[in-house]
Amino acid sequence: MKKMNNKGFSLVELIVVVLIMAIIAVALAPQVMRWVENSRKSNDIEAYGSLVNALQVAGTDEDVLKNFPAAGVTVTFTASGVGGVSESHLQAAVVRTLPELTFNAAGTSDAMKVQGDWSGTGCMNASNQFVITVAKSSDGSGLSVTQTNKPKKVFS
Repeated sequence: MKKMNNKGFSLVELIVVVLIMAIIAVALAPQVMRWVENSRKSNDIEAYGSLVNALQVAGTDEDVLKNFPAAGVTVTFTASGVGGVSESHLQAAVVRTLPELTFNAAGTSDAMKVQGDWSGTGCMNASNQFVITVAKSSDGSGLSVTQTNKPKKVFS
């Protein structure tokens, strides 16, 4: 009688292992999706902070101050990009701080966008925008940057 040399796994063993892995994947999928969404929101918070910082730095530029519109500028940060930076000196000053931004003639850039789902958090305005208002300071020595709507850490 020949002795059988069983090397490897049986079909039943392989099916059990695949089944266990499928159960683990189903159990972890919702948590992984939350991690991905929280990562997107963290990126939005970082990008928004960089944009505010670039606007504050731009406020120290003499060319920006001389040519800044009296009515001020409302900058928006949305899923389609950054908008409202129509004044050319302000664009140039912002791009010096954030070189990845390139503005078109209308003062918008799609190089930096909101990536996370902020619906239901109360952070965005009714138009799904984060809004930054830039105006000359009361003494005229710089720019005042006011954040009307801003992303907050609201992680689940």
